Amino acid sequence: HLDAQAGARRTIAVPFFVQPPAGRPQTPDPGLMVSGDVVGKSPAADSATPMLENAKPENGEPEKVHACAPWPLAARVCMWFSYAQVIASFVVWWLHGVGPRMDPVDQVEVKQFHRAKVMLLPAMLLESCYLISSRNSARQLKLHGSEMSYLVILEYCVKMTCYSTMAHFNGGIVHVNLRALGPVRACYTVRYLEWSVAVPTLLTINNYPLAGKQPLSVFARRLFPNLFVTWAYILASWVAEVTPDPTLGWALVILSFVAYLAAIWDQVDIVLEADHNVSGIRFKVIVVVLKEIVFFAYGLVYLLGIADIMSSLSEQMFYTYGDVMLKVVQASVLVVVRNWEDLAELQMALTRKVETGREDRRRLFHCANAPIFAITEEGTVAAWNEHLEKVSGIQEEDAVGKNILDLVEPGCREGLRTAIDSCWGGSSSGAVEITLQRQSPEHQPVQMLLALIEQLGSDPIKTITAIGQ
Repeated sequence: HLDAQAGARRTIAVPFFVQPPAGRPQTPDPGLMVSGDVVGKSPAADSATPMLENAKPENGEPEKVHACAPWPLAARVCMWFSYAQVIASFVVWWLHGVGPRMDPVDQVEVKQFHRAKVMLLPAMLLESCYLISSRNSARQLKLHGSEMSYLVILEYCVKMTCYSTMAHFNGGIVHVNLRALGPVRACYTVRYLEWSVAVPTLLTINNYPLAGKQPLSVFARRLFPNLFVTWAYILASWVAEVTPDPTLGWALVILSFVAYLAAIWDQVDIVLEADHNVSGIRFKVIVVVLKEIVFFAYGLVYLLGIADIMSSLSEQMFYTYGDVMLKVVQASVLVVVRNWEDLAELQMALTRKVETGREDRRRLFHCANAPIFAITEEGTVAAWNEHLEKVSGIQEEDAVGKNILDLVEPGCREGLRTAIDSCWGGSSSGAVEITLQRQSPEHQPVQMLLALIEQLGSDPIKTITAIGQ
């Protein structure tokens, strides 16, 4: 916002879901423009005012601000469903409370929690070692960012805490699943608490590789509706199982699955909005698709358990080992992505160094205050520097493509040919004397002592550089 009277510049952050009031014109102020992720004043409005970058009046040093683009329709729908689920779940809980506790708890199911804890520990230690080692490498932290490692560690800690609680405290807080159509089965509240933290964290880890160069703080704003609706349908699905009112319970089941469809819609939009110049973009999209397939399987098992098509033990084993295997597979995928990005970064750095070296050689070649030319193995002129143009009268475009033997006096050709062959053979014949042919009567014959140097480099065409005196 530009305050014309005070001449001050301010930045106003507007939430994504706030829409302009009815009747207010929505055309942008001609004095403001949005370019990429920087908000600023249009040069057409005031050429003396630079791009607005969250100016700090106290010290005059601008700070870059990322523009808050409005959420697409799918994200707004996710927000609506999130509010609906949260309000409905708390209303149902307030009116009817929760059902009875499960007693006794199936000890076979509790044993699965012990095994899950043991399976998670090695992967958690491996990720911790990566984080510790990467903190000693500024390049790795700059390339990957430490946020992802912290999020992975957070997810491991949540899972370890929850499975340890369920393993050592007889399942933790266990209610009867009142929506189950068959025999009595357990609803492990601690598992839903774990999902409410671990699943949004997993979504962040899974989607952030699509963000390109966006900071996590900026990308999280776009991802927030998906995270919120996911947390809300986990809450609704738990309340649906433990509420004594069957009508409201089934309504929450339906609402949670419709919200899950909205989350899929928003996930598709996030993939379509991704930076397609990101390295390994196809692989990262495939990882997102696989995540959605796993989430669909979780929802299907939830319904099969309620319908008594799947036994309680099978349902809990799927959830338990699904959580563990999903985490281990995710850790493996992160390793692949990190190595992929490391190799891509290394290749880009090597390419930049090669291009810089070539440019330095080119500038040295053409700007040197000495006659220099380059020839191929057959003697064809490949380059002809500016100083040689001045002293010989032969322009580069006239020399390139011709055989160097055709540009020197006949008496010099045999010695030059011998020197060229010796240079290609790896031995040096010392300096060779040549005389360039006169191109016009006003040009004097040019005599030079040449030193021939075989090129060492990665250029596809090998040449000899001849430096004259």
